[in-house]
Amino acid sequence: MSRRARAAFGTVSRLPSGRFRARYTLPDGSRHTAPTTFETQRLAREYLTRVHAELLAGTTQAVRPEPLPFGEYVRTYLAHAASTLRPRTLDLYQRTADSWLLRPVGTTARVDLTGMPLSALTPSLIRSWHAALLEHTRHDALAQRTRGASRRGGHPARLWATRAGLEVNGTGRLPASVLEAWRAAGAPDASTGQHDDSTAGRTAAAGAYRLLRTVLAQAVRDGLLPANPAHIKGAATAPHRERRPLALADIAALAAAVPSRYSTAVLVAAWSGLRPGELFALRRSDVDTAAGTLTVTRTLVEVPGQPVTFGPPKSAAGRRTVTLPAVAAGALAAHLEAHTAAEAAALVFTTAHGNPVTASARSAVLRAARDRIRRPDVTWHHLRHTGATLAAQAGATQAELQARIGHSTARAASLYQHAAADRDRALADRLDALLAPPANPEPQPTPPTPAAVRYGAQRGNLRAVI
Repeated sequence: MSRRARAAFGTVSRLPSGRFRARYTLPDGSRHTAPTTFETQRLAREYLTRVHAELLAGTTQAVRPEPLPFGEYVRTYLAHAASTLRPRTLDLYQRTADSWLLRPVGTTARVDLTGMPLSALTPSLIRSWHAALLEHTRHDALAQRTRGASRRGGHPARLWATRAGLEVNGTGRLPASVLEAWRAAGAPDASTGQHDDSTAGRTAAAGAYRLLRTVLAQAVRDGLLPANPAHIKGAATAPHRERRPLALADIAALAAAVPSRYSTAVLVAAWSGLRPGELFALRRSDVDTAAGTLTVTRTLVEVPGQPVTFGPPKSAAGRRTVTLPAVAAGALAAHLEAHTAAEAAALVFTTAHGNPVTASARSAVLRAARDRIRRPDVTWHHLRHTGATLAAQAGATQAELQARIGHSTARAASLYQHAAADRDRALADRLDALLAPPANPEPQPTPPTPAAVRYGAQRGNLRAVI
């Protein structure tokens, strides 16, 4: 085979490594080399075909290789975003970039985008990076789960093997065969019955991919890339375990199981649908005990390494007034008397020392209580989900539900309404009852005579006068 093959546009050369290099000349006479080499001659020719198409379309600038390193552009993007993003969002972006965009990913095949020029980020390379990312985040998720299970009482593979009937010692190193069998079973945590299988680490991977796609979209707007190479279907979303809403009895049981100063917070969260940050940012002035309402105007803001602050709700729709049912309104009024300072600006819910209740403190509040009601999966977001589901079951329209839970789009509201679809069976049963009258209908009372009606009306009028 010849070492150089002439293409319709540009040239393709086979390198000593066996890979193929593509070169082309622009109308101004400048010669350029593709920013990456190719596994096959066909892929190199396809690249030249795309470049030629861009030239024929008149987009000469689009095919000039952009030498700016990807890592440098990511840092520049984050620096500029600091003035527009919320502190928590900026912190999340920074941690995501440091973990997954600005370092190699993968446990077997490593892919490092940091030093690559922007123009080298082809769809094929992004797919390779994403595959390595999924492998890496899954490995980290399984390792983290194993460490957590070990702290709770030993390696989860040991408990799984015991329950599966495999012979293992109570202590010491686990045989490699047992570990392999445990991983093949999906690395289950036998203490909870949960599995990590193929979904492990998908949330972290989806977040990293979304940030990559966002950064590259900005590069396109900046004229540094002709098109966004990040377009992997489904990569920006991650499957989540369904959040089962709490039954009414479970709400009461959970409220009774937490420390008394937090029991009302559980009730309000479950009946209002507030986000945890909104709930624990409420002030006395935000509560109208006479009307049984609370007004959301802010949320708790937590950035690692910085003091807790307060900021606006997640969106404009987050600013809202929510009316509580009597069971929650009464409990909230009693809580204000027992646990909340008299000042209008005093936080409704605080720690025993009067401090804001942070995310870690909130988790600690539920940790022991949820085990008592046999719902180890419950978080404060489950309570928000419960509140939204109860409102949907009570007959809230999509617009009403959207306003109550503070969403700027109807999508989330429709999801909660679908969550209440299991009540459709009960509705069908009631419809059946309309078609099938009871076998022994109760006798209907005899309608009163017109004279009796007039007499009753006269007596009513007389009472009104007296």
